[in-house]
Amino acid sequence: MKIFIDCTHTAKHTYKNTGIHRVVRELTSELLKISSNRTDIEIVVVMFDGSFMRRTTSLDQQQDGNFVKVNKYLALSKINIKVQSLFLKLKNKFINFLDVLNLIDWLYSNSANKKAFLEFEGSIVQPGDIYVIADANWDLPKTYYLFLQLLKRHKVTILVICYDLIPIRFPEFSSKKFTKAFTKFYSDYSTLFDKVLCISKKSAEDYINAKNHGILASNNSQIVTSFRLGCNYYKKILLDEENNSLDVNFQRLINKKYILVVGSLVPHKNIKTIIAAFDLLINASRDDVFLIFAGNKGWHSETDKLIESNKMYGKLIHILGSVTDAQLDFLYQNCYCLVQASFYEGFGLPVVEALQHCKPVIASNGGSLPEVGGDFCRYFSPTQPTELYEALKELLDSDIYYSNLVERIKNEYIPFSWQQSAEEFLSCLYN
Repeated sequence: MKIFIDCTHTAKHTYKNTGIHRVVRELTSELLKISSNRTDIEIVVVMFDGSFMRRTTSLDQQQDGNFVKVNKYLALSKINIKVQSLFLKLKNKFINFLDVLNLIDWLYSNSANKKAFLEFEGSIVQPGDIYVIADANWDLPKTYYLFLQLLKRHKVTILVICYDLIPIRFPEFSSKKFTKAFTKFYSDYSTLFDKVLCISKKSAEDYINAKNHGILASNNSQIVTSFRLGCNYYKKILLDEENNSLDVNFQRLINKKYILVVGSLVPHKNIKTIIAAFDLLINASRDDVFLIFAGNKGWHSETDKLIESNKMYGKLIHILGSVTDAQLDFLYQNCYCLVQASFYEGFGLPVVEALQHCKPVIASNGGSLPEVGGDFCRYFSPTQPTELYEALKELLDSDIYYSNLVERIKNEYIPFSWQQSAEEFLSCLYN
């Protein structure tokens, strides 16, 4: 049985390293390792090229993203040339959707057409194979829906990894354009999903609630469950090899006592509360600690301006931008603590990654964060900057309290690896 892992967005944007991209890379890497020792499954990493899937050669960050097109469903015959011509036309954004549906009916009216279309690497995609939408494929063309619909008609199981429903639950945290595209994806495509694998129990609960309220299609046969993400990550590039290329400011900052914030600078990350709490620390004469943001800027100009307009920006407050996995690992190792102030998270990778490095975590009680962090984190209300300030101050004011917290994490916290995550993921596929 083949399990196709659709990593389209990560394959096309290898320079990106957001939470979803990191999950896609780590989970896929472990699934490939597991399948290499098994004969009952074959993991095939693919991307959607506008009409069909093709294998990817690399998902590694900072690679050129060269892919090998291996599907050979378009042989040199009159009928297959016609199929190729029709599918190329589908890339035109003005195409009539009904015409495309007619094309699918045409394909299924003749078994030779169907066989030609479903050929992959010299073999036919078989009923019972599994197609996993693992990536952020919310903005793909209409042909993607039709491709999935064709797979489903061929008895291929369609599965999606749902990271969260933030744009649906909290549209105020996203642009109108993105909210519209995201909502349309889930409202339209949910009819095709046989299984929905969420990354936390809270995310699964949100998905089921959205179905019950008619926001998503209600399919009685659809299975909604969850699996847990890992906290370690595979680093192909050792930090020692990167040191020569590290920014001078980066090297200077990592020797300071700093509060670490990981993630893109987007509204739901609640940067405003973090800045407000840090201002309270400065006002309390705690000018011996830095605030470092490790994540992409440019997603939300108001958030960028909020940080850059602060009087401590460039002094005690710094934005490192996107960092590699090796650099992030080093940031975790050397930070004083991690702050995750999000209004809502579907999981919260930085929480488990910081705990794996035995670092104290101060997190909001938004979404799945209490589920993920358990009783190893100090929690606060995301709307109350003073609560975050008080939690930070308690850490900074008592070395004994800080040391005891670190020791407890070292002795009691049990990390969950990406290998375990991949095994749990596969278990969800079969159950």
